[in-house]
Amino acid sequence: MTVKETPLTLTTQAGHTLSARQFSVSASQQAIVIAPAMGVEQSYYFPVARWLAEQGFEVLTFDYHGMGASQQGPLKHHRSSILDWARQDASAALAHIRQQIAGDILWLGHSLGGQVFPLVNDIQQVQRVVTVASGTGYWRHNAPPLRRKVWWFWFVLVPVLVRIYGYFPGKKLGMVGDLPAPVIQQWKRWCMHPEYCVGTEDAAVRQSFDTVNVPICALALEDDEMLSDKNISALFALFGSKDKSLHVVHPDDFGLDRIGHLGLFRAQFEDTLWPQVLLPALTSGQPQNTR
Repeated sequence: MTVKETPLTLTTQAGHTLSARQFSVSASQQAIVIAPAMGVEQSYYFPVARWLAEQGFEVLTFDYHGMGASQQGPLKHHRSSILDWARQDASAALAHIRQQIAGDILWLGHSLGGQVFPLVNDIQQVQRVVTVASGTGYWRHNAPPLRRKVWWFWFVLVPVLVRIYGYFPGKKLGMVGDLPAPVIQQWKRWCMHPEYCVGTEDAAVRQSFDTVNVPICALALEDDEMLSDKNISALFALFGSKDKSLHVVHPDDFGLDRIGHLGLFRAQFEDTLWPQVLLPALTSGQPQNTR
């Protein structure tokens, strides 16, 4: 089965151009938008996007402004914030797929992409949101391995490197990825507060979370090296939807040694986690073998 891949250029309401890619096998009445994690380029999701297209979905991936193929010019000149990524970039992706597909649209948000979906324009028009490894990021609740070093990260490494480079050079350090200065600075503010963005931004952000009313299936990874169950449950509680469920994926239930924060989308899980967890989460909200 040959998957057709179409490179696209999307334009946000602010006039920024974004790199995107659409995956399809044949005319479909269902679509999935994959919203990436912080610092993760859309190419990371190409294997799962191809697989989902083979299952009969139209699939759209994209890079946030300043990330991956959506970076135009030096990153130190990019002024987009995380709120811009949600309200402008993710909204442009959803608007595009709504023009293409008359049927059901599903939102698949990884980490950040599953944190900020209530801020996306017209998110109420999607049939289901599936979040993967999405939590508040509140530093005192981070998983123990990360919590032991996160204070140094936020209060020493980030301010020093942003001052030197004009952006956060995460690729040089092998952590998070390169990020525009407004993004890493806003993210720091969020991670300092137990209610994350809801506790630090204006009342409109809280209202967006309180009033979001789409079915939500949240997938947490038991061996997530970044987020603890407190991070996950705290974010889950912020979603106002009455139709929501939280499922924990344990590696040993699938005969696996490890999954981790980024792992669910790796091609090695095409025959296990994708058909048993991801696909049923998207189609019915009921992933298999979860607790």
